Formats: sequence, structure tokens, C-alpha cells
Amino acid sequence: MAKLAINGGPKVIDRQLGKDWPIFGDIERENLMQVLESGRWWRGSGPSDTSKVTQFEEQFAAFQDAQFGVAITNGTQAIECALKAIGIRPGDEVIVPAATFVASATACILVNAIPIVVDIDPGNYQISPAAVEAAIGERTVGIMPVHYGGYPADMDALRAIADRHGLWIIEDSAHAHGSTWNGRGCGSLGDIGCFSLQMGKTLTAGEGGICLTNDEDLAAMLYSFHHIGRFEGRPFYEHHLVASNLRMTEWQAAVLLGGLSRLAEQAETRDANARYLEDGLRAIEGVSPIERDPWVTRWNFYFYHFKFHSEAFGGITRDRFMEALNAEGLSCGLGHLHPIQHNPLFTERNWGPACFGDNEPPDYAGMPTPECERIHKEEGVSLTHRLFLGGTDDMDLMLEAIQKIRDNVDELR
Repeated sequence: MAKLAINGGPKVIDRQLGKDWPIFGDIERENLMQVLESGRWWRGSGPSDTSKVTQFEEQFAAFQDAQFGVAITNGTQAIECALKAIGIRPGDEVIVPAATFVASATACILVNAIPIVVDIDPGNYQISPAAVEAAIGERTVGIMPVHYGGYPADMDALRAIADRHGLWIIEDSAHAHGSTWNGRGCGSLGDIGCFSLQMGKTLTAGEGGICLTNDEDLAAMLYSFHHIGRFEGRPFYEHHLVASNLRMTEWQAAVLLGGLSRLAEQAETRDANARYLEDGLRAIEGVSPIERDPWVTRWNFYFYHFKFHSEAFGGITRDRFMEALNAEGLSCGLGHLHPIQHNPLFTERNWGPACFGDNEPPDYAGMPTPECERIHKEEGVSLTHRLFLGGTDDMDLMLEAIQKIRDNVDELR
């Protein structure tokens, strides 16, 4: 009789792991009612210190170890706002990793900059500092590390490169709420840090974003570019820059303040469960965790990656392993490992009326990122963050499902 669930056997996991997402409760309800009854549904209709958007900006910035926060409509426009704040010009190049959501690169195009896609480090799946160094050219103005999956990128190496070449660093921290690098919050380490607050993120209002910085002048530029060109403290109808309305609503901030009150505890729970799982993964032949670099002091992941090694599973493919794992009741996927430059918008050059000055983007179709491509096709497996909000008994079930497939791998051949 078949033992594996994919072949008709009983599955290991027959109950929910972790918790439903999003998590909400009385704090959100009370905050939302306060906004409703106040009649103040946007931040500009009353004193700044009573705005829930202002409260969220200040509290989240402090949580991530930054001085200033500017709340934005969404994560993509947070990156656009950051690029405008540093003074991006048509044709300027910004280096981004292949493993990320496409918005890391398209945000550059939307402000007429050219994303240069580089490979990832096979050890931690983060942007490769060596690949960044090799990609720097005369038009390069910035580096955009993505704390992919919430794992902190090597900011020491990237800062050293940026300082040598006079480059900006904009951290795409869309996955990294609560993650810390050498004890400091992601998003506070470069010149500007950008977060998404979209539905699936570990801090969410359904949609939303925020930019963080420790530079007072950059904070003023972020504020102006998100507030139709106004400068704080100047007359309301005095506009200094051509800029959009990227303001967060009081409704979103009301929800976010509730989520923020739980974020530290949730981050510790995910990190502790992941460390427990990692110990178990090391004991199973054919899989391994991403071994944490010494700068990773807390990993509050958007999704958690581990590695599959086909040769130790008798040559079955990673995709076949994932089919079997899903059948055992453990939902898994690939995260954002698909190299972004393989998207049709890049290979077919479908960026519409974008103006790059006298400079044309490179041939993305022929842009090699061999490690990202290999990991995407053969190695990487991701698990969503909500699975890690339960107890270690959930981790034991995950490990049991993986071990069961390893013990019965002949059924898959």
C-alpha cells in the first residue's frame, strides 16, 4: 500500500498550522471607531499630533530604529517616493537583485531610472555584493538591496561598496518588518528604507507603505513628494515640487497601530520557531536551512526558505518534492525566486512612455543571473509566515512530513 499522500496514503498534517492571517482584534475596532466618529478621515484635517497616521509613522520608525517615517499609499510608491527624494534623473541606473517582487525594478522605471538586475548569493538568497560591485558603471547612482524573505542583506559589504563609489542605498524592506541586522531594524540601515503594508505582509492594513530615514533633509523631501509638493510648516497652498498625493488614510493607520502592537511578539515567535525548524532540517538528509549569517539577529520573515538537494533524494526534482509535500498537508511555494528580468515587461521591453534620456536599458532577455535561476528551478522551497505563529508542535509536523517523503522517496520515482 502507498505510504505517501500523493499516492493515496494518509497525510501527515490534517489540521491548520500556525494562525489565520491577518490577525486583528479590539485595538483595531476601537481605533477605527475613533476615526469614524472623529470625522477626521485624513491626516490634514486636524492637529498633526492627534493624527493616527502621525502616530504610526513615529511608532513604526522607532520600532525599526529610524528617526523619521513618512507613511505612503503602498510599497511600490514608497520606492518611487524614495527615488524622487534622492534626486533620481532620467537614465540613472539602480542595481536591484533578481530575486524580488517585480516592483523593486518597475518602481525605478516609473521614475525614468534604469534597473540593473544582478545575481543573488547562493548561501542566503540575498543580493550578491560581488555582483553589485561588478555591475557598477558610470550611470550607477544607487543600490537597492531587498531583504528578501525578511532575511537581512549584508549591509556592511553593501555600505562599503556604496561609500567607495558615492552611491545611495535604498533598502527595499517590504519583507522585513521586525527583522534586525546586528541588532538594528531593517530599513534604518541605508539612506532610505521602504516597506510594503499590503495584505500578506507581516504588518498590514490591506494596502499601504512607509519610508524611513535617519536624514532630516531626506525626510523633508519624502514628505514633500508624498504631499503634492508641500513642505512642512509652509502655507497649505504653497507647492514647491511637482509631486503626487501619496498620503495614507487615517483608516489604514488605525489598523496598522493595532498590528504594530503585536509585531514584536509575533516576530519573536516566528524567529524562535524557525530556529527550531532549522535544527530539525539539519537532521534530514537532502534538505537544509539557510544558515544564518552572524549579522542576522532577528529574522521576521515574510516567507521562509529552505533548500532541497535532489541528489540526496535519488534524483527526484524539487517540483516533485513540493507536490508530495503539499499532498502531506504542508503548503509550500517558491516565494519570489523567479528572476524578475524574465518577465515579459522586460524581455519584450514593454515599459511604455518611460523616458530614459539618451540612455537605453540593457538587453534583459540576455541578462544572466545563474544562481538565482538554478535556485528557482532546482533548490528553493518557501513556507508562508503565518505557519510559524503556532507552537513547536507545528514545526514537528512540518519536519515529520519532510522526513516521511525522504523515507519513502522510492514511491516518487
